[in-house]
Amino acid sequence: MKEPVDHILRPQLPWRFDAGITECGYDASKVKTLTREDFFARLKELGQRRTAMLTCMTCSDTARRWGTWGDDPRKALEREIQWECGYRRTDRGVQLRDELFAAAALIEAHRDEFDAFISETEQRREWNKKKAEAAAAKQRHSREPGGL
Repeated sequence: MKEPVDHILRPQLPWRFDAGITECGYDASKVKTLTREDFFARLKELGQRRTAMLTCMTCSDTARRWGTWGDDPRKALEREIQWECGYRRTDRGVQLRDELFAAAALIEAHRDEFDAFISETEQRREWNKKKAEAAAAKQRHSREPGGL
């Protein structure tokens, strides 16, 4: 008889706090789960073949294919939209729609804070770009003949 395998917790959107689901779609409260960090540590320690014997392959493949909110919020939302609106699902598709309406209402109610946050983010991005360009120029200069 085959032993049950571990499933990987699917990363959630930052405003959600429910039990969640696994990468393969199971209710995370009903199966044995591990975090993405634990999975990638297991993969590094045991290798792909041994990890495959202990971990759901659908979860494993999906975890490697999709990032998290921290990696790219646009991709995290894309994934949720595909999951919640696809395959004729209605159990959670309405939840995401309601959350997006709520986010829009909060932005409208706090427009000044939202605009300030966006402006600060753009300024930080420009500063980091200039900093990287200066570091690259400094490195190019040090490689030139006669440079120190």
